[in-house]
This record gives sequence, C-alpha cells and structure tokens, in this order.
Amino acid sequence: MKRLSENRAVRLVRHLRAYQKEMAGAVLCGVFHQLSIVAVSVLGAYTVGLAINGTLPEHFRGMLTATICIVAARVFFYFLEMWLNHDIAFKVLADLRIQLYDAIERVSPAILLNMRSGQLASTLMSDVELLEWFFAHTFGSILVAVIVPVLLCVVLGRVHLLLPALLLPFVLVMTGIPSLMKKQADRQGMLVREQLGDANAVTIEGIQGMKEILSMNYREAYTEKNKAYMSRFYDSQLQYGRRLGTEGALLQGTLGISMLCVTAAAAVLITRGQISAWWYPFISVLAGMVLGPVQDICSTARNFGLIFAAAERVYHVLEEKPTVEDTGAGLLPSGLRPEISFRNVRFRYHEGGAEVLDGVSFRAEPGQTLALVGHSGAGKSTCLHLLLRYWDVTGGQICIGGKDLRDISLESLRSVYSVVLQDVWLFRMTLRENIRLGRPEASDAEVEEAARLAMADSFIRSFPNGYDTVPGEGGATLSGGQRQRIAIARAVLRNAPILVMDEAVSSLDTENEKDIQASIRNSSRQHTTILVAHRLSTIRSADRIVMLENGRVVQTGTFQELESADGPFRELIRSGER
Repeated sequence: MKRLSENRAVRLVRHLRAYQKEMAGAVLCGVFHQLSIVAVSVLGAYTVGLAINGTLPEHFRGMLTATICIVAARVFFYFLEMWLNHDIAFKVLADLRIQLYDAIERVSPAILLNMRSGQLASTLMSDVELLEWFFAHTFGSILVAVIVPVLLCVVLGRVHLLLPALLLPFVLVMTGIPSLMKKQADRQGMLVREQLGDANAVTIEGIQGMKEILSMNYREAYTEKNKAYMSRFYDSQLQYGRRLGTEGALLQGTLGISMLCVTAAAAVLITRGQISAWWYPFISVLAGMVLGPVQDICSTARNFGLIFAAAERVYHVLEEKPTVEDTGAGLLPSGLRPEISFRNVRFRYHEGGAEVLDGVSFRAEPGQTLALVGHSGAGKSTCLHLLLRYWDVTGGQICIGGKDLRDISLESLRSVYSVVLQDVWLFRMTLRENIRLGRPEASDAEVEEAARLAMADSFIRSFPNGYDTVPGEGGATLSGGQRQRIAIARAVLRNAPILVMDEAVSSLDTENEKDIQASIRNSSRQHTTILVAHRLSTIRSADRIVMLENGRVVQTGTFQELESADGPFRELIRSGER
C-alpha cells in the first residue's frame, strides 16, 4: 500500500481539486481578512503618529470613517472565508465517508478479520472528522500565510530594507520548529489515534455484549478492562499534549524575540536619523503582523501528527485490496441454471495458513435441497461464504449452471441468491421495509404474502403498528425466532433461483420450522436450496446430505442412506452434535 508518509499533504490536497474555484475564493477572502486586521492595527499606529505630531484633530473624522469601513470589511471577509472553507471541508468529508463505506463494503467481510468494529467506527467518524482541520483551517491558511507576510515585508522594506531582513531568519526558525518535531508528532499522533480506536472498540464491544457481561457477572472485570484501555489512551494524549505545549512555547518565544529585535532596530534607525520617529508605532505593529499568519499556520501544524495519523488510517481502509476481483460478465438471473457444483475446492483464509477446505466436491441439482452437516469447524459455513463469493477459492472451482463464479459479475451473482443467516440484522425502519429489502419494488400485498409464508404475519399484526412497527437497533425488540422469520420472509419475497440458509431456523420451534419448510418448498419448487443445519428435523428434510469433516467430504447421500450405513454421519446423529 502506498504510505501517506510519501507525501501526506499532497494526497489530502487532491481531494480539493473538485472545489478549485471555491478554494481560490476562500484564499482571496483570507488575504483580505488578514490585510484588514493589519489595516486596523496600522491605522491605530498611524493615529498615534498623528497625535505625536499634533495633527490628529484635523484628521480625526477621516480616521474614524476609515476605521469603521475597515472593521466592516474585516467582518465580511472573515465570514466569507470561514463559510467557503467549511463548505469545502464538509463536502470533502462527506465524499470521504461515502468512499470509506464503499471501501468497507468492497473488502468485507475480510476487513473484519483484521479490524475490530470499534476501530472501523473510529475511522468512519472521528478520523474523518479530524481531517476537517486540514481542509478548513490548513490548506487555505498556508497560502494566506505566504501571501500576506510577503506583502507586509514589501511595505516594511519601503520604510527600510533592514526591517524585513531582520524578520526573515525568524520566519525560517518559526517554520522549522514543527519540522524539527515532525517525527515525534507523527509517532505520538498515530499512537493517540490507534489507542482511541482501541478504546472505542472496547466500549462498543461491551455495549454489544452487555447481556453476556451481566449474565456472567463479568461487569467489574470488564469495567477494569475498559479503565485500562482508557488509561493507556490518556497516557498517549498526555505525551502528545506535552509536545504540543513545547512547540507552542517555542513559537511564542520566537514571535516575541522577533518583535523585540525589529523594534530595537527601528529605535536605532530613528536615533541615527535614518527614519522618522512617527514611523515607530507603525513598524512595531507591522512587525508583529508579519509573523502573525505564519504563527497561526505553525500552531495548526503542531496538530499535523494527529491529522496525518487520522489520514493514514482512512487511507489504509480506502486502499485495502478487495478480497475478490469483480471482473466477471453481467448476466441475467434467468440466464443461470440454478445448479451448484463444488469441484475439488481448496481454501485458506491467509496465505501460508492451514487449509480450511481440502478438495471439497459436491453437486446440488435444480430444485434440490442440499444440507451441509458436520462437527463445528468442519467447513460448512466456509462453503456458503465461498458460494456467496465473500472470498475466492485458492484451488478448484465453484460453478453455477456450469459457469465459474469468477466469470460472473458480483451484481449478477448476488441477484441469483436469497440468503438467510443465523444472525439476522434488522434495520431501523418498518418491518414492511425490512422485508422489502431484497425487492424494493414489491407491493404491500406481496410483502404480506411473504410474511404469511414465513409464519411472520400473525406476530407482526399483533403489534399496535403492525407492519409499520420499527424494531430496535438490529431488531432488539424482537425475539430470535421473530427476527429469523422476518429474514425468511425477505428471502421468500426476493424469490431468487438459489436459496442459501445458514442455521436459518435455529431459533424456531419444531412446529414453526416444519410449516416454514413446507411453505418454502411450495413457493420455490424450481429453486435450489443449500443449507447448513444442525437440527435433525432440518437435516431429515433435505433431498441430499453432504457430510464434511476437517474440510473434506467424507459422505454424501440421502438421510436414509447415510443413517443406515456405518460412518461419520451415523456417529454424528448418535452423538447428538450436529
């Protein structure tokens, strides 16, 4: 992966290309805003000079009018600068969040093997939000910090060339301070962002597993774990803060010394008669104003460690390689015969890791229900994940209708499947819309018919709002069996040629399970069903069974054939573990 350290600022600036006109406007407003600040201060200094010369009364009205106009201009340009900068920044952040979501969708579920959900949430929200400092307060400010001091130095040079010459070394020193501490800032910034992600992950994990924590009386132990992560996060923040304070002190010291040197030089020039005494207030104010924008940008640069660390985490996700390459051809679902075949399939999750599947071969004919059974870890769910192409096989082939999955576009492939998983997630929208997910154009009558076939209609209608009921997050207000029936209704409504079920009826009672299986069979006689099952009743209902053991197929046949023959399946049934 191309690392952000190669040219961090340039990579972030690329996101501003689409907003060049607004950026130019923001920089122009920033220049006028800074110059208006200078003008007010210089006008005040000039007023002092007039007072020294005794000519203030005759110029008072003009000075007052000029001051009011400049203050009004300062307010106007400040407002416009902030509005344009933040408008650009928030647009870029919105673009980045959309790109991040697309990237996570592209590389899921593999990315979840390497990053906890809390780390991903931190990247999606807080890391992207931190980049607002760069887009709204850094890039445009850098240009302003170059343009304004150059203009002011030209003005000072018109008074005497020694004055800008004295300021130049201090400009170099001030801009060099963040550079000298860059490595330390980068290291500390990355540590802070990583530990923030870890702290978020532990908190989110605790919230998600709250029922288990309470039921296992693990509350105090988990609280201590949470405190330990927060303590490490605090320590990293404290180190970052100390370095931040050191940089700030050096910047302030440099600014103070620079003003002292320039004003001292101006005093010497006045005593020698090389410039007039009434220039002294003007020079004193202007000397501070020259380094003001430079100090502002250097102060922002003190946080570059955090900003670039956040950017690196964002780019890490954006540049993550997808687990599967979508290079296949687009096909209509009707163009794929719902015949599934695994041909000597091999698979490992990581290069150099152990093989999870070792030469798996089986076939499911159109209209057939095939059950994958075996002990935990035998490779059943992995077969489904490969069929859904969450990953690609490392050897062999998986085909639908004789076509290798890799030769079919992901969009076409996903249109062929209806999927019901054991862990069902319901979105925070009505039950009607949750069922309609797989087929948004379906009518209300079709949604209700699908719910009836999934044995969900009666319990949905028992709610006060019926199909307009909004379940809690993930469906928390529903029981496990109710969530599974909603998921089955989704699949029935989708009516795809291939139905994939992973322990899809594990939370249902036997009676509901039988009724749902009958409904699915009646509504999809020409469809192919492949399922992972542990329940004996579910296994018995399958037309064909594939027994897996340690990633290999050890037996295939009907329930009657396998039950009557000596072998692993018979032992599995007798042991009660399925």
